[in-house]
Amino acid sequence: MFFKNKIDITVLITSIYERNITIETANYYSEICSEVILVDEQQPHLSVNDINELKKKGIVYIGFKTSNNELSIRSVYLKRLIAAKKSNKKYIVHSNHDERYTYYGLLACLSELESNKDLTFCAGQAVAVRKAKQKIYYTRSYKKISEYENVNEVKLRLYHHAESYSPIAHYSLWKKEFFIDTLERTISVHDTVPSSGILDEVIFEFSANLAGNSKALNELYWVRNRINPPGPKHNRDKGHYSIKIIENKLNVLLGNSHDIKVDILIDSLYRNFPIVQKKRFIGKSILFIKLIIKKLVNLKKKDKNPEAFENIENLLNDSKIKYDKKDLKYLLDSMKL
Repeated sequence: MFFKNKIDITVLITSIYERNITIETANYYSEICSEVILVDEQQPHLSVNDINELKKKGIVYIGFKTSNNELSIRSVYLKRLIAAKKSNKKYIVHSNHDERYTYYGLLACLSELESNKDLTFCAGQAVAVRKAKQKIYYTRSYKKISEYENVNEVKLRLYHHAESYSPIAHYSLWKKEFFIDTLERTISVHDTVPSSGILDEVIFEFSANLAGNSKALNELYWVRNRINPPGPKHNRDKGHYSIKIIENKLNVLLGNSHDIKVDILIDSLYRNFPIVQKKRFIGKSILFIKLIIKKLVNLKKKDKNPEAFENIENLLNDSKIKYDKKDLKYLLDSMKL
C-alpha cells in the first residue's frame, strides 16, 4: 500500500448504475480508509462470491431495491442513511460512484474535526476532470468554498450558505451522529412535500446548517469526474416551479424556529441558480442560448478557455491549492483516465 496508515473513517458509496466503475471506486477507498460501505441499486445484485471478494478487501456490500412508488429523491438519501447506520466509525463521508477524495485531503479534514470540536463537517478544494477533442483537462469546481467558513449562529449560517451557495455539505467529512440526524431530517422533509425539482439538494444543505458549523480547507480534497456520461434522468421540475417546491420544503424544514426568513434564502437561491430565475420565459430562453454557446466554446475551442488546464498541477499551483504529488498521482491512476 502506498500510504502508511489507513484513515480511520467510513466512506459510503452509493450507486444506481456503472457497477464496474463503482467497484473500482470502492477498491480505491479500501486502500486508504479503514471502512468502506457500498450500497448498490443496480439489478441484479452481486452474487455471494462477488460479495465475499469485496469483503476480503474490507468493503461491506449492501444491495438496495427501490419500491415502485418510492421517490427517486428519497432513495438518494435513504441509501446514505442505511450505510451510515452500518458505520463503525466516528467520522463519515459520502462519495459518488465515479469520483475520488484525496488521501491527504481527507486526513486534513479529519485532523480539523478532531482539533476543532465546534465543527460538524469539513471539506476542501475541488477540481473537475473533463475531456474534449480526446484530451483530458482540468478546471476548478465550486470556487466559492475557497477560504469558506460558516461558524455563526444558526440563522446567520443559513443566510451565509444561501448567499455563497455550493453543495459543501454533500461532500464533506462529517461527525457521524450529525450526518445521520441531517439525513433523517432531510428525508422527513421530502416525505412531507413529495414534489421534486432540480433544487432538491439544497434541503440537505440547509438541514446541514441546522446541524452545526462547517469549514473548507485549502487542501486538494476532491476530484470530480466529468468524463463519464450522466446517469438516468429523473422526472423533476426543471423550471421556475422548482423554487416554489423548495420554498414549501424550507417552510417544513425550518417551521417557525430560529426567526429565519425563508424569503431571504429564496432570493439568494434565485441569484445562485439562474436557470430558475424569476423572468421565467425570457430569462430561460436567453440562458438556454448562453448555455449552448458556452458548451460549443468549451468543446470546440478548449484552448481559449482560460480556466482549463491540461496539467492538473499547473491548475493547483495557479490556484494556490495544497496537494501532495504522490497522493495526486495515486488518485489519478485509480481513475484510469
